[in-house]
Amino acid sequence: MTENIAISINRFSRGGGMESYTFDLVRAFSAQNHRIRIYATKFDTTLPEYAQIDPQLINQKHTPKKLRPFFFTHQLQKCRLANERLIACNPSDHADIFICGGTHLGHVNNMAPQTNLMKRLLDRFIIHRNRTNYRTAKSIMAHSALMARELNELYGVPSEKIHVVYPPADTERFSPASPEEIAAIRARYGFKDYETVFLFPSTGHKRKGFDMLADFFTQTDLPVKLAVAGSPLPRPMKNIIELGFCKNMPELYRAADYTIMASLYEPFGLVGVESLLSGTRVVLADNIGSVEVMNDKAGFFFSRTNPETLADAIQKAVALKESDKHKLTNPTEALTYNPSLQAHFIALQAMLEAV
Repeated sequence: MTENIAISINRFSRGGGMESYTFDLVRAFSAQNHRIRIYATKFDTTLPEYAQIDPQLINQKHTPKKLRPFFFTHQLQKCRLANERLIACNPSDHADIFICGGTHLGHVNNMAPQTNLMKRLLDRFIIHRNRTNYRTAKSIMAHSALMARELNELYGVPSEKIHVVYPPADTERFSPASPEEIAAIRARYGFKDYETVFLFPSTGHKRKGFDMLADFFTQTDLPVKLAVAGSPLPRPMKNIIELGFCKNMPELYRAADYTIMASLYEPFGLVGVESLLSGTRVVLADNIGSVEVMNDKAGFFFSRTNPETLADAIQKAVALKESDKHKLTNPTEALTYNPSLQAHFIALQAMLEAV
């Protein structure tokens, strides 16, 4: 393992998937008694992972907020060590390994056309920045085959530069519960035994496909509930309950009968894997990246372009719940890859050694 290794991330604090992924890497390197340099614009010093790193602040206090991502890589290069290997978890140039959890062109192509001129210009800048990130990286880790195709087809990145390595999940935190534990959790959330509860974790309802799900749940007479964890709902709706922002996601996964997502664009979607590890099957749109690592035991899949397939998937899910055979006792049987951090870290080490 190379001695001088660094990770770049916008903010070393609780946030989205890439922040959580950065913490995973820090823990993995720390387990090997390796202290990693972290380049970031902000550090949460209360995090336990903070004690395991060598923090390097990228000071952007006087940089306009909209421009900060574009100046980050230039500031980083000025303070980067000459013999340092860089793992980029944010848009940074000249990375030894660039971690690709999604592409902006892929996002733009799958969302509604942008009508705001300034936002269209910003999209162009971000796509240009993507191109320089990918071109200057020595190697790119794509978190799904979907990402690999976008890198190759939308950005022209050579296939030999791209390595598909699926992201890790916390296999200790997300695990099944006993029927008694599940019953107790459901009672706390007010979930009825006769209802089939579909958990919808979302902080961006439009991209996550809430409208498609709401169209079905508000019109069906099936004994179902859509439990929304995250952003508030626009208004009260039939068969849809609002849970608000929830910190204890393993508990919610266990309490639900299924986890459901209908995303317009989802480069991977770790939610599905976390749900399965918690013993809860999924109902997912087939364009979601994580479907690549699931087999028939994982649940039910549907097409966003055909609403009838969503209705069919939910009806099958309800029938399986009513037979009381819907929970997974051995979650890894539903996955086609090893989601452990150790397995992922071994693949990352191999990539570092190769470059």
